[in-house]
Amino acid sequence: MNKLRYILLQVVCFSCIAVIATAQSSPQNELEKEKSIYTLVQQYLRKYKQDLNNAMDQNDFAASIANLNQILLYEPNNGQALYIRARGFENIGLYERAVFDFDQAQLVGYNDPQLYYYLARLEIKAGLGKESFESFNEFFKAQPSEIYKKELRYERGVAAKMAKEYKACVEDMSFVIEEGKDEADAYFNRGVCFTELNILKEAKLDFKEAVRLKPELRNHWYYITYDRIYKNNCKLSLHQKLDDAKKQFKKGDYFDAFIEAQNGLKCYPNNKDLMVVQLHAMLTQIPAYYDETIVFYQDLVKQHGVDTEQQQKVDSAIASRKQISVSDHAYDEQYQHQFALPTRHRSVAEYKLLIEEKINQQKDLVAALEWANNALRIEPKNIDLLVLRAKIFLLINHPLGTALAWKDANQALKIKPFFEAAELIKKQVADKEISTVAAAELK
Repeated sequence: MNKLRYILLQVVCFSCIAVIATAQSSPQNELEKEKSIYTLVQQYLRKYKQDLNNAMDQNDFAASIANLNQILLYEPNNGQALYIRARGFENIGLYERAVFDFDQAQLVGYNDPQLYYYLARLEIKAGLGKESFESFNEFFKAQPSEIYKKELRYERGVAAKMAKEYKACVEDMSFVIEEGKDEADAYFNRGVCFTELNILKEAKLDFKEAVRLKPELRNHWYYITYDRIYKNNCKLSLHQKLDDAKKQFKKGDYFDAFIEAQNGLKCYPNNKDLMVVQLHAMLTQIPAYYDETIVFYQDLVKQHGVDTEQQQKVDSAIASRKQISVSDHAYDEQYQHQFALPTRHRSVAEYKLLIEEKINQQKDLVAALEWANNALRIEPKNIDLLVLRAKIFLLINHPLGTALAWKDANQALKIKPFFEAAELIKKQVADKEISTVAAAELK
């Protein structure tokens, strides 16, 4: 009888333990924990958001970006924060970094037609003519009435010229000329595009009108060059053309070096040696011809691949403009970068390899977290990425690390129940009282 009572007591105890265990892992408890974590995150971010408002009121872009960096690490899909950070990067001259954030804002569904306009302008500054032209088209689709503003059509026309969409360039510049007066730059740009379309009579008339309205354009090397290039008869050999260009460069006559190189390229298209001489000539005048120089350098890379020596020359020439160079190096020493500068169209697979490398090394974990956030914007339900981000949260020395690791593991398990890697993460944090630990740190 006593033995039977003992067995029954054991059964009851085991049943109680099972009930308790079930209650601890019940959907209700999981939901309460998620709500608790959300509340903690909002409490923690409140200070950063207040500091952001103060910094923006003072036009302190570096401080604004620093606070936005923190907000976006823990609210990675905050489209408004991405949009504002993009504007901050734009204001300190980090154009390609700003372009990336505008892309990310679109990816998470931030819908503001002005975003396409700011993106289009930035892409021009970053030398991305084709992308800028496409962004202007998206902007006009979103806001059709804006297409009748001549200043916006002028900007799209410049993008079209850079994108080598010469017919579109002619249309936009013609609109500007018809809607305005004394539009010297529009005449000049239309002349360039007419020339590229080999409509030389109209090009000559446009150049003549541009110079009449704005006499200083007479000294613009594109004005000088096109007049000479199309009188070029290509009787000289490649060797002679190259020698003529190099001689002018050595004498310091950079306009003539540019013209001789252009003349040679009309006869011997895409010759690397001639392209290099032209690039060097253009770099001496980069403050005036930034857009044209970047576009020309991109053509050189497309034709002949990256040349380290030429890339360094381009980087050095544009360093004073505090812009991102073609090799993704930053040149604004006033802004201390917290993250590696982005590659605009990196795949999820590339991100995963980069993240795993940083986790294995246990270094640059903030950069790894940024990459994980970027990748999850592309594939929000990728359970491997969620687990990788959870691992980073556990490694990072941050009061919310445990809470956010639990949250990511739990999200992965919702997508794929019994996913072993996610269950391991949850076991790692099971003994920690998330709310107590985090709350203590917040005081």
